[in-house]
Amino acid sequence: MEKSNEFGQFLLAKGYIDVQELARGLDVALENGEPLGEVLGRMGVLSKTELAEAVRRYLGIPEISLPQIMIDPRIAGLIPEAMALRYTLIPFEQRSGILRVAMLDPTNERALRDVRMVTGLEVEPVFAKTEEIQTAIRQFLTVEQSVAQLAHLADSTLEEQAVWLISSTEVDAQDEDAPTLKLVHSVLHEAVVQGVSDIHWEPRKSDFVVRFRIDGKLIRKHVLATNTARSIVSCLKVMAQMDVAERRIPQDGRMTLSAGLRRVDVRMSSLPTVYGEKIVVRILDPEMAQRPLNDLGMRSEVESGIHVLLKRTNGLILVVGPTGSGKTTTLYALLRELNAEEQNIISIEEPVEYQLSGVNQVQVNLPAGLSFAVGLRHILRQDPDVIMIGEIRDQETARIAITAALTGHLVLSTLHTNTAAEALARLMDMGIEPYLLAAAVSGVLSQRLVRRLCKHCKTSYLVSAAEKRALHLPAAITRLYRSTGCSECFGTGFRGRIGIHEFLLYNQEIKELVLSRHNSRDIEQQALVSGMLTIFEDGLLKVIQGLTTVDEVLHAVSGIEG
Repeated sequence: MEKSNEFGQFLLAKGYIDVQELARGLDVALENGEPLGEVLGRMGVLSKTELAEAVRRYLGIPEISLPQIMIDPRIAGLIPEAMALRYTLIPFEQRSGILRVAMLDPTNERALRDVRMVTGLEVEPVFAKTEEIQTAIRQFLTVEQSVAQLAHLADSTLEEQAVWLISSTEVDAQDEDAPTLKLVHSVLHEAVVQGVSDIHWEPRKSDFVVRFRIDGKLIRKHVLATNTARSIVSCLKVMAQMDVAERRIPQDGRMTLSAGLRRVDVRMSSLPTVYGEKIVVRILDPEMAQRPLNDLGMRSEVESGIHVLLKRTNGLILVVGPTGSGKTTTLYALLRELNAEEQNIISIEEPVEYQLSGVNQVQVNLPAGLSFAVGLRHILRQDPDVIMIGEIRDQETARIAITAALTGHLVLSTLHTNTAAEALARLMDMGIEPYLLAAAVSGVLSQRLVRRLCKHCKTSYLVSAAEKRALHLPAAITRLYRSTGCSECFGTGFRGRIGIHEFLLYNQEIKELVLSRHNSRDIEQQALVSGMLTIFEDGLLKVIQGLTTVDEVLHAVSGIEG
């Protein structure tokens, strides 16, 4: 009873329980002769995770961050995957005959005993978070052990096995023993958990590499044996309903993937290379299409300026930037602002990445003759109020978009240009007459995406005098932030991305420059005089606010790696 009371006082002092819960728990523990922790767990006062953390802190068991540790697959593989999953643990280091094991519950004597029996080693338990352990299990046990099994089989046998298994189970049997299916499911699940946008499965001369694109950066995650490539590619192609037998030409496919309680759409693309087929899996998180305008990182004056344009019944609003700068997400946020029962909103896109309720979405189909221009001509016969064009690529599409904006329609679209001013010059280069451009365009938003610093681990540093001069920072700014890395950001130091913008409001001075065919540099200079901040200046504001780093802004604006 003395130990239960001591533990109870600890729980009370650390805020895990209140006085009433402690008194009730001690009464039951005394009456039944049970440990206080078990009683509180059964009563629903503490969850399993909370109890494990409390016991770990009470006993002084250290906590580690698995993403920051280089785990040796041979050490992790000392125990079977089933045991790791059952007890939520994974070995990560061995030294002097002692096996260090990351565990959700380091006080679980049965788990410690089983690990000792299987490995023949003394065990030193440490605490790690559930999601970190599960990610490590998928990476170092599910994937590594599946690869080991695959290495003993012939490619043809694996291919037949993968095709048969997926066809017969509809890709839902995560517990199946087929190594190909387990490996693919594990990598896909790992990617969804970590917020990956693209998975690259790349055959090379001496290995088969899996890379994740996380927050815009490609990171190598797994290196597999070359003789596993054909089976894995076949498995992926069957999942996406692509032709497994056809390896000579590129193919596209789609599927829906479940990862826990989340369902995401997946788009796959295959490409024949000299070493075999390369597969890129794009994960389309539906939550991206639901992001409101005020969640995109715009300054208040930019956001309010865009709201003014959205209240108009006509005009062309352009969102510009290179590939991967978040233009589509911004367009969807604009459509969400406009989406109402009294509005007829029609979009034409290539492809339709996210389905928006209340928006009539049309997908370009070039083999069938449905291009942006052809689709736009028919959309104008559908009595639209708002038209969204995925991208203006050619003169014909540009002309129809301008005409629609001049005849009582609000038109939203994108262009591939680096700055807002260059968008106007690009449309003139496409053959749009300056007088039409001056009358139709309402405003241009140029943007980039930078990685957002992880709020859990970012650290400040003293800004040097040289850095101040180079960045033209105000004298009052003495400290900025840099990335560190923790379990919350999987060791990268960043979590998510945020936009940096420049917004060119189309005023009378800009119109006069367009009418007189001035170049983009003159247009930009006038926009700056009118109060526009460049993307770089907006990025520096976010650096000062501690949202990102100088290196991220430099890379986004000029392509310079920090």
